[in-house]
Amino acid sequence: MKKIHSTPGASVHKSSFVPPVIESASTSTAAIIGSFSKGPMMSPQQVRTWVAFEKKYGGLGTEALSSLCTKPFFDNGGKAIRVVRIGSEQIKGVPPFLQGLSLLDRIGDFNILFIPQTEQLPDTHAITVMHAAIALVAKHRAMYVLDVPQRDAPRQTVRALTTWLNQQSGIHHPNVVMYAPRIQLPQSRKKASLHTIPASGAIAGVMARTDQQRGVWKAPAGTTAILHGVQSIEQTLTQPEMGQLTRLGINPIRQTSPSQVVAWGARTLSSNREWQYLTVRRLALFLESSIQQGLGWVVDEPNDEQLWSHIRQAIEVFLQSLFRKGAFQGHKAQEAYFVKCGPDTISSSDQIAGNVNIMIGFAPLKPAEFINLTIQQKAKSVRQA
Repeated sequence: MKKIHSTPGASVHKSSFVPPVIESASTSTAAIIGSFSKGPMMSPQQVRTWVAFEKKYGGLGTEALSSLCTKPFFDNGGKAIRVVRIGSEQIKGVPPFLQGLSLLDRIGDFNILFIPQTEQLPDTHAITVMHAAIALVAKHRAMYVLDVPQRDAPRQTVRALTTWLNQQSGIHHPNVVMYAPRIQLPQSRKKASLHTIPASGAIAGVMARTDQQRGVWKAPAGTTAILHGVQSIEQTLTQPEMGQLTRLGINPIRQTSPSQVVAWGARTLSSNREWQYLTVRRLALFLESSIQQGLGWVVDEPNDEQLWSHIRQAIEVFLQSLFRKGAFQGHKAQEAYFVKCGPDTISSSDQIAGNVNIMIGFAPLKPAEFINLTIQQKAKSVRQA
C-alpha cells in the first residue's frame, strides 16, 4: 500500500496492486473418440499434424471411419486434436464410448468434440452416447458436432432428418451443432468410388481455422467457410430444403461449384433464442473460460471492495482488448459491454461465504442484443481476512 496526501490533515490509501492480465482461453482444440487401426488404447493423446496422426494411429488405407473424419480436420486448418482410441474396428456396444468420454473428462482441455462412429450405432445406443457427450461438453464449455445415426434407418433426406430430430429430447442444447448432408471425399485409388462420411471432422477444422484467422466471434459459415479436401456432398439441397433445415437448427452444407463445398449455416440446436447462433454461444463460452482461468488469484484475496475493484479492472481490460479486435457491436466500449462486481452482485452473506458474483454483459455481432453472463469465483471470507 502507498499513502497519497491530497489535502492538509487528510490522506488517502491507494493499493499499488495491479491485477494479472486475463489471457484468452483456447477455443480450437478438438477431440475425437473412436476406433483406429493402431495407437495407445484408452489413453487420450494430443496430435498436431496429419503426418503425426498417421504415424501413431494409422492412415486412410484402413478406411476406418474415425480416421477418414480426422483427415478433414487437419485439411481445414485444425492444429491440435485429442485422440481417444477405444477400439480397432467398428464398436458394437456403448461402454467403450462412455469410457472414452470419461477419460476425456479427466483431461479436459478441448473445445470441439466429434464422435463419427455414432453414425454406425443402433439408435438407442447412439442416443445414450450423445447424451453423455452433451453432458461432457456442457461441463467443459465445449461444442459437440453431432453425427446422426444411420444404422437403423437411412437419414440423408431433409424429411428423414426432420423426423429424427423431432423425435429426440435432450439434444436441443446450446452446445450442440448439427450439419447436413454428409460429405464425400476422393479415395486414394483412381476411379474408386467416393468415401461418404459425416461432416463433423471437416466442420471442426473450419471452426478452428476461423478462430485462428478471424476470432471465435466470426461465424464459420458462408463463402469463406470452404471445406477443403471435400469433393462433393451426398445430395444437393434446394433453397426451400436449406431453409427448412435452418429453421430446425441444422446447418446446411452447400456445393457452390463443382470443386467447392461450404458450410452455409452457423446455428446451434438450442431451443433458447438467446443461444441459437453458434458465434454467440462460443463467444460466451470463451469469455467464461478466459475470465475464470484469469481470475485464479482471487481465491487468496479477502472478499471486499478492493478485490471487487481489481476484478472489474482486470475484466474491463480484457473486454476492451476484444472490443478493439471487433468481437462486439457498438461504436464505443459503453455500447459493447459492461462489468458488475460489487454490492449490487455480492450480498453480505456472499462475502462471509467467500462468493464473488460477477455479471458481464456483451453485445455480440449478431443478434443485436445484449447477452448477460454470471460468473462465480471463490475468495477468502471477510471473517478470514
